[in-house]
Amino acid sequence: MKLINKKKSRFWTISIIILLIIVGFGAYFLKGSLTSMGKISINSSSSGAQPTKTLEKNGYIKEAVVKSATGSMSLIDDAGTPEWVKVSSKVNLDKFTDLSTNNITIYRINNPEVLKTVTNRTDQRMKMSEVIAKYPNALIMNASAFNMQTGQVAGFQINNGKLIQDWSPGTATQYAFVINKDGSCKIYDSSTPASTIIKNGGQQAYDFGTAIIRDGKIQPSDGSVDWKIHIFIANDKDNNLYAILSDTNAGYDNIMKSVSNLKLQNMLLLDSGGSSQLSVNGKTVVASQDDRAVPDYIVMK
Repeated sequence: MKLINKKKSRFWTISIIILLIIVGFGAYFLKGSLTSMGKISINSSSSGAQPTKTLEKNGYIKEAVVKSATGSMSLIDDAGTPEWVKVSSKVNLDKFTDLSTNNITIYRINNPEVLKTVTNRTDQRMKMSEVIAKYPNALIMNASAFNMQTGQVAGFQINNGKLIQDWSPGTATQYAFVINKDGSCKIYDSSTPASTIIKNGGQQAYDFGTAIIRDGKIQPSDGSVDWKIHIFIANDKDNNLYAILSDTNAGYDNIMKSVSNLKLQNMLLLDSGGSSQLSVNGKTVVASQDDRAVPDYIVMK
């Protein structure tokens, strides 16, 4: 009987020790998990301008979509002869300054007059050589996207303070880089009706892709800026304008690193790929891959 009791006692002692070990390991891993969760929460809330990570495969954030504010005013058939808008800067520098680096072509434009070429929804495509012939002493870059079949400009379009084309209907957020009558620049999204933008002084609007930097803050990357050729329009704290073109395989991180010291306030992705092209004072700096004619150029002199 004593032998049986000893065996039972040893059995329960070993069982309790094993149970304590299991509980100890469980508490350790639970603490690690909670600590890890706490770190993620802190990093996410204090990261400021850093893109927010998600559990999505590509690691990019999914933006909250907004219903497009369409139909606030009538469209016009033609905005008339393009008018120049003076974009005054707080400093006086050289008109065009080449700041290119890391396969990123960057030109800063100081105190320019700015013209938008597209004035209606018909096919207004021109080759770069034609635009240079009209404006030989200027920096010229392609701007808004367009329908390759019809030649009609795409996206939200204002010229001469008149609405050529409204936001596209739907809930996907759209963006436009707007130059106001007083020369100030702002990125609007499709939650703001055209009537408000024009009432606020909107003279020219350029549209295609996502906002990269808005009101001085880096926006979460949505993956649209990748290894392809991309072009951007931007302005800085002193209200200098920037024409920015990335080469193939430059990549988002490299692009953002290359503009990190420019104190940009707004930066918008424009029509890219084969449409990408830039000339300065009549000289081609970046040529279109197929000498592509496009309807919308931004001209700065």
